[in-house]
Amino acid sequence: MARRHTPEEVIAKVRQGQKMLNDGHPLIEVIKELQVTEATWYRWLNQYGSEKNAEASKRTKELEKENSRLKRLLAEKELAIDILNEVAKGKFLSPEPRRRAVRMAVEKFGASERLACEILGQNRSAFRKKKPDMGFGEAELRAALRAVAAKHPAWGWRKARWHLRTQPAWAGVALNGKRVRRLWREEGLTCKPKARKKRRTGPGAGEEKRLSAEYPMPALSFDFQSGVTTCGRHIRFFNVIDEYTRTALAIIPRRSFKATDVVAVLENIIAETGIEPTYVRCDNGPEFTAGALIDWCAAAGVETAFIDPGSPWQNGFIESFNAQFRREQLAGEIMDTMAEAEYLAEEWKAIYNHERPHGSLNGMTPKRYWETWTINNQLAIA
Repeated sequence: MARRHTPEEVIAKVRQGQKMLNDGHPLIEVIKELQVTEATWYRWLNQYGSEKNAEASKRTKELEKENSRLKRLLAEKELAIDILNEVAKGKFLSPEPRRRAVRMAVEKFGASERLACEILGQNRSAFRKKKPDMGFGEAELRAALRAVAAKHPAWGWRKARWHLRTQPAWAGVALNGKRVRRLWREEGLTCKPKARKKRRTGPGAGEEKRLSAEYPMPALSFDFQSGVTTCGRHIRFFNVIDEYTRTALAIIPRRSFKATDVVAVLENIIAETGIEPTYVRCDNGPEFTAGALIDWCAAAGVETAFIDPGSPWQNGFIESFNAQFRREQLAGEIMDTMAEAEYLAEEWKAIYNHERPHGSLNGMTPKRYWETWTINNQLAIA
């Protein structure tokens, strides 16, 4: 098969042939020396016979080559725009989503691996690197994390890690926080983080009655929380917690509450724990400022620590508890009857006190924290 000559080679051969003709060599000898046919010689002579034609032809070739390059760049740019709009709609925060985006760009848009990696900012060596085989321990930990997430959908990886450390199957196993967090994210168990509110302080925030408790049951915080059944009727949950151990002492649902009902709940708490609180912290609702509760506090020797009107941050413990109760239970359950509301309230109360790790208690549950405090302070209690 004859080799295709470049424009530079053709020009050189035409000049060589013209020089031989000027020296008196016949045409047959010239085309034999150049190893071309007579038709090819005349075609070359017509295209490159003069310096002007040669330069024009060379420029034409260069323009065609540049045009081809520009077309290719434009096609790659349009392809890159399509890939970014379809595959990479957001920012990639970890390597695995970027690898999936590269594979999608190659399969869906027909882009080369090189071009897809360049568009998406993925290193080709990192893209081709295979993940190490999953060991038995990692597979077991992933399964345990999935089980915790299925049972407690509103929990994050920290609470899941604290919870696993209390289980007999994971006793003595080092659960590194970074490792648990990485596996939690790879399994797709990350839930939407709650918005952090700006810390505020209101009037009287530094008064002595707002000081934190130093042992269980000196201060009780309580408040009402609203819910609704499927029939559209409202439910009021009366929530009571111990400020020191964060223990949920009562979650009572009713259609309505009176001051005498609040007193009855507090008396039941004292009867169950055997400890009388020093003071109670609450807002200025009508059920809490009524004479029945005030008289009971005076008779029992319990002081009242009302927060300032319109300052719920002064009662932050019960406000935080209400937020967790709504996020982890009320937001995910449908209540048809009051009996169902009572069952769900008692179910979550047991989970909160005995299973749910608490961040402010070093990852312990409220009941375990109370028991640990009791063991460590037996002499002081006696």
